[in-house]
Amino acid sequence: MKKELRHDRHTVSLLTDHMVITPKYRGKILVGDVGLVTEAIIRKTCNEMDIKIIDISVNIDHVHLFNTHQNISTQDCTTKNK
Repeated sequence: MKKELRHDRHTVSLLTDHMVITPKYRGKILVGDVGLVTEAIIRKTCNEMDIKIIDISVNIDHVHLFNTHQNISTQDCTTKNK
């Protein structure tokens, strides 16, 4: 993926987030179809919010999500994906 830099008046930046999303009590439930559906829902949500996914990894008890976004706060991104 080409890194798109954000150019402001006096700065150039690339803002990325690393989120780890876990089920309650870190239960080992993200296996098989549940993991695939979880990834699909996260991808759909990010696409709707114009968030570009750099990498996503679904493990049995958590999801790693590396993303970049321009016009949305990290809190809004996290809230919507949870």
